[in-house]
This record gives sequence, C-alpha cells and structure tokens, in this order.
Amino acid sequence: MLISKANILSYLIVLLNVINVMSQSDKNRDYSIYKFKGLSTGYNYSFDGKDKPHYHLLDLQFNKGFRGGRHGGGYIYGFGTEVALNADQFTIGPKIGGFLFIGGLAVGSELVTYTNFEDWTLRYIFSIGFGSPKGRLTFNPHLILSNENYRPIHKGYINFTYTFILDEKKRAEY
Repeated sequence: MLISKANILSYLIVLLNVINVMSQSDKNRDYSIYKFKGLSTGYNYSFDGKDKPHYHLLDLQFNKGFRGGRHGGGYIYGFGTEVALNADQFTIGPKIGGFLFIGGLAVGSELVTYTNFEDWTLRYIFSIGFGSPKGRLTFNPHLILSNENYRPIHKGYINFTYTFILDEKKRAEY
C-alpha cells in the first residue's frame, strides 16, 4: 500500500487537532491574570542586501503589562533603548512602544529615534511575529519619518526579546 504525501499531511493535521483538543482540559490549569513589571532584554539583527553591513543591536526595555487568561494572551507597554553593537559610531535609539499578544501571535509598534549625537532619524516600527508577554520573536519593518539619509540601521530587523519579571501580582481569576 502506497501512502501519499497528501494522506500523511491529512493524518498529521488530524493528530495535531486531537492534541489541541486534549490540551484544552481545565484540570490543573491556571487561568489567572497577572499584572507585572519587567525588564526586557533582546537582540535585533538588521539586514538590507548583500553590499551593506548587517547590524546587531542590544535591546533593553522597562515594561508594565498583563499576562495570563485562558489562551495565554496579554499586553505590555514601556520605554527603553537600542544600542548598535557594530556600527561605525556609537549609536543609541531611545524608544517607547507596546505589544498585544493573542494566543501566540504578537503584534506591536514602537517609536524610535536613532542618534549618534551628530545626526538623528525618527522611525515608526510595526512588529508582527510569535510570542507572549514573556518572550517574542518578531519581524520589524521600519517606516522612516524623518531624515531618510541617516541610516545607522537599515529599514527593518528581526527581533528576539525575553522579559524578566521583576514584580508580579495576581489580578483576577476566571
């Protein structure tokens, strides 16, 4: 008997659905919502073609937010900075922003101004990817709002961030 790729894919989808249904059990599940303050640390990888250098940035943020509930969602908001690790000149990017998390999907936006203290640029960054309030992996395209000629960072980057919870309180239960 020959098993086709379509049959294997169908069996895999059914198996994943069964696992998903079984994981929805209410036994030993905590659906509480937690209010927290945290320190997010992250890494940004900025790329833009073959001939241009790839930039690496350190991302630090102080956040407040909520997490938890039945489907593990939440949101965070805060302020922080990005520091270019391999730019020609010392480059820093103060920023403010927020993220919304719904069942594993992460969507957010930030307003960042990059500067080397001689020149600067203002950017709006939209983020989309996977994650939760504790950690996320996102793709972040940049909309350059001012000074397009100053490019310490390219027009986008990939970001990985992990949030260390500093203070957490239970808010409510379902």
